[in-house]
Amino acid sequence: MIDKLLLKTVVIFSFVTGAILGIIPLIPAFIWLAFLLLMLFTAPFILIYLKRLDFIKEYNMEQTLIIGGVSGFSACIGFAVIYLPIAFILQLIFKIQSFIWIKVLFTNIGFLIPMVILTALTCALINAFSAFLTSYFLFFNQGKGNK
Repeated sequence: MIDKLLLKTVVIFSFVTGAILGIIPLIPAFIWLAFLLLMLFTAPFILIYLKRLDFIKEYNMEQTLIIGGVSGFSACIGFAVIYLPIAFILQLIFKIQSFIWIKVLFTNIGFLIPMVILTALTCALINAFSAFLTSYFLFFNQGKGNK
């Protein structure tokens, strides 16, 4: 099982990472790049970063999947907390055409909240898998280096 200090650290680091990724798509050309980074590469980044800081002593699959899922979910929530309100304000002030869909979302909060949660759950699933792949390749390289 995973200890609570490591879990809190994962949540904080991934929320901050998601918040940083929430600033990037305010330039409309980078929306898909930031979303791709959020969906696929948040958990491997957090996993490697925590390993370098020596928060993770050894990789096991259960711990890796939990870290991947938690980091994907909290990074997506951090992304939504930063990106959606700022994009809504930009849409109201500057009438930017690429943010018009956010104005529609904010007019119906009953749709916005489940959509963010569903996206966060999808992000958690995909990040758990990418963390699993990262852990597998780190195990493979680590085992190969010992021989």
